[in-house]
Amino acid sequence: MAKILPKLDVLGLRKLKSKAEAIVYSKCENLGSDYVVLFSVPWIHVTSYGTPRDGESDFIVFHPHKGILVIEVKGGGIAYDPTTETWTSRDFSGEAHTIKNPFRQSKDSKYALIKYLNQDAEWPHLNIRPIFGHAVLLPDISDTTAFTGPDRPPEIVGSRSDVSQLSNWIDSVYQYWSGEPGNSSISHLGKAGMNYIDRHFCKTIEVRPLLSTILHDEEQARIKLTREQGLVIAALKQQCRAAISGGAGTGKTVLALNKSIELANQGLKTLLLCYNEPLADLLNRTTEDIDNLNSMSFHQLCSWFVDVAETNTGMNYLRKAREDNPGADDYDFCFPMALAEAIQYVNMKYDAIVIDEAQDFKDEYWLPIEIMLEDDADKRLFVFYDHNQRIYTRSSELPIKGAPYLLTRNCRNTNLIHALAYQFYNGPPTESSAIPGDKVEIISGPSRATQANKLHSHLTDLLTKEGIASHDICVLVPSDDAEQYISLLESKPLPSGVGWSLKEMGHQNKVCIETVKRFKGLEATYIYIWGADGFDLNRDAELLYVTFSRAKSRICLVGDNAACRSLLHNVQ
Repeated sequence: MAKILPKLDVLGLRKLKSKAEAIVYSKCENLGSDYVVLFSVPWIHVTSYGTPRDGESDFIVFHPHKGILVIEVKGGGIAYDPTTETWTSRDFSGEAHTIKNPFRQSKDSKYALIKYLNQDAEWPHLNIRPIFGHAVLLPDISDTTAFTGPDRPPEIVGSRSDVSQLSNWIDSVYQYWSGEPGNSSISHLGKAGMNYIDRHFCKTIEVRPLLSTILHDEEQARIKLTREQGLVIAALKQQCRAAISGGAGTGKTVLALNKSIELANQGLKTLLLCYNEPLADLLNRTTEDIDNLNSMSFHQLCSWFVDVAETNTGMNYLRKAREDNPGADDYDFCFPMALAEAIQYVNMKYDAIVIDEAQDFKDEYWLPIEIMLEDDADKRLFVFYDHNQRIYTRSSELPIKGAPYLLTRNCRNTNLIHALAYQFYNGPPTESSAIPGDKVEIISGPSRATQANKLHSHLTDLLTKEGIASHDICVLVPSDDAEQYISLLESKPLPSGVGWSLKEMGHQNKVCIETVKRFKGLEATYIYIWGADGFDLNRDAELLYVTFSRAKSRICLVGDNAACRSLLHNVQ
């Protein structure tokens, strides 16, 4: 069977305007496997005057040993008036239409093709001189005698009967144009010529948009989804206290930030708290120019108030809490107890407190928060937390009466990343976004050094070839032995103007390297998760839930190949 392009199925043939061309197309498929047939081929050549001109043929037939044949197909009843040199075609309804001279068309197309080939830089170097012929095929005409003439020899005119025996007719046309056997001026296309035709006329062209463009489009969809979550904020306008819950990616941090800014702009002295220190640092940088708003982690708040209280009283209340409670957990007990004692000695009052990551706040944290609000019903308290019951279980109720407002749509992650994270989720149904995304990539190697080299090369391509901004990329490494992972990367140079940012996200012209545990609450467009072989699907359910959901658009797993694939077993 011949190779014929473009490939049309039965439906495609039915859609062709010319029934005659559809018939010839179907017959061409039965030519031998050495043939290449191009249907309705356009090209552009330059005339002797230096101006571009379009060229097109109904069919071009290539054969490695026979040559190149340009065929013009005309359907319907054909008439020729030699006195006016007018050609007409009569359709099946009997209506006549003036058409171009089909023989001139096929001849002009042949010479235009020759000119196109000769103007190509590669063709002359092939040093081949194949047969070039042209012909006209009239599939609806039984007797073509009336159409022959000095410039229309019968050997290049095909009729209805020739269509049924197309291979024989094409052979006879080739034979006509070849002239005398053994013509020394002719050389075959051969393998080199057919490869050239395949590269220039038959190649599949796929222009893939830059990944940065794809990610930009996904971000626009993500912004729209985040605005939809803002409807929850509108419902809180008349509330003094409320709890808002949702799974990973449902926009809790964005909404907490927006609510804090809204309260501060109303003239209320506002405190925005979270658990994770890197998230607190990012929120602080985001809000540092906003009046009436302080952003920090809970333990940063504890340290700040303890320091101020010590300045005012000479007493270090954190030291006192440790002495009064020997063996107690420092972060979960001594810090909040010290804050509760220090508050009365610090002249800092808040009208509103907004808490993100409240699922990580222990019972002891809420005592100083309630003291700061002085049990005043007019003071505002808004608490945002993750309601994943499989991972987060609070030992007591939040200091909020009434049912929480639920966020039930993931507005951060692509569908695939949502599926990866939510395999570790148990809670109210959460709808994935409408952003399809792409598969997780894997970078594997036998050693960390090899993995580092491959990761660096891949990352460099993202920056230079895909146009992704450095601050949209983050490399997450295991919290244990993090320094070894970091040292393997930080010594490797990045493209001009780009550097590494160690454990600090969100800086322009920096690629962040952070540990998986410290990155909790943060997000990045493109995340490398290095050390995938250190995860266990059952033991590390919480860590995997958090880590996977940090990536907005793309994830690349780095580590042992089998370990990487085991993490994707349930999803991809």
